[in-house]
Amino acid sequence: MNFEIGIFSLGEVVPDPVTGTRPDSRQRLRDIIELAEAAERAGLTVMGVGENHGTDVVAASPVVLLSAIAGRTHLLRLTTAVSVLTAGDPVRLYEQIAMLDNISGGRAEMIVGRGSSQGVLRALDLAQDDQDALFEEKLLQLLRVRETNPVTLTGPLPQHGMDIDLEPRPLQPCLPIWLGSSGTPASVARAGALGLPLALLRTHGPFTAVVPLVAAYRRALEASGRDAGTPVSLNVPGFVARTPAQARELSRPCFAAGARSHGPVHPEDPRWSRKEYDRECAPGGTLVVGDVEEVVAKIVAQQRAIGHERLLVRMDAGGLPHHRALESITLLGTEVVPRVRAVLG
Repeated sequence: MNFEIGIFSLGEVVPDPVTGTRPDSRQRLRDIIELAEAAERAGLTVMGVGENHGTDVVAASPVVLLSAIAGRTHLLRLTTAVSVLTAGDPVRLYEQIAMLDNISGGRAEMIVGRGSSQGVLRALDLAQDDQDALFEEKLLQLLRVRETNPVTLTGPLPQHGMDIDLEPRPLQPCLPIWLGSSGTPASVARAGALGLPLALLRTHGPFTAVVPLVAAYRRALEASGRDAGTPVSLNVPGFVARTPAQARELSRPCFAAGARSHGPVHPEDPRWSRKEYDRECAPGGTLVVGDVEEVVAKIVAQQRAIGHERLLVRMDAGGLPHHRALESITLLGTEVVPRVRAVLG
């Protein structure tokens, strides 16, 4: 099977929880570009950058950062992970992604979502009860723009003229648009009804909890006459080291704060105890943390249970030192991926 493995970043700028060292924004941007370069060298296939807003992040505009990455890479698929469509203009977003697709030679994708991080929603002044209807309207508009050009825009959103001819068009015949979900039944059903690939963000708990969600998604695809083989991505935190003990000791100070959240990890967030963290790293947990053998076994077990076609691993959360993230990416690509593909076929 064609099982893709890549990485994603939310662009946090937070102190190393052990040393207290905090990179500046310019350095953090350079670091994320280097992570993408390392991912491509190691044989990974996807790089994602999530949209976040505030004083502790640098990825307010993922497309800008992905464009810089496009100039330093040649093969990586480049995706937003996610674009907060609730707060954005779907026409402008599509224009930007179309430009990225041309710049990158046809490697652009987007994952769109309502924005599951409460910090992001507060920063953008989005009321909780207004999100769903607004998101659906903007999502349908985004899909109309993808499918028709010139496009006639209708509905309550601000208009861009009766007809608008968008250029440049993407290089890809159908620009991939994934629907991001933190696992709510409504979002899974929506993705299936629209025939959109599903990107599931999972941060903790037994990974088997995702199985019924993916089954519901497949049923929604079939009920809507869509392709039942439309892909699913699982997006999780992870870290690979030479030994199991090293993997846990190096990652726990960074991942254990705020890992129940889908947004940036902050030092003041509630922390997992060592017992809780070890449970998340254990075979039944969500975190892809361990040595090469453990991580291979975890990825294979997750894929066989869930049936997803793509895995994106977030390795730079919570102030993890940059050199550690680079080492982990190298192990993931050069040692984990070949073994996973050999097992899965």
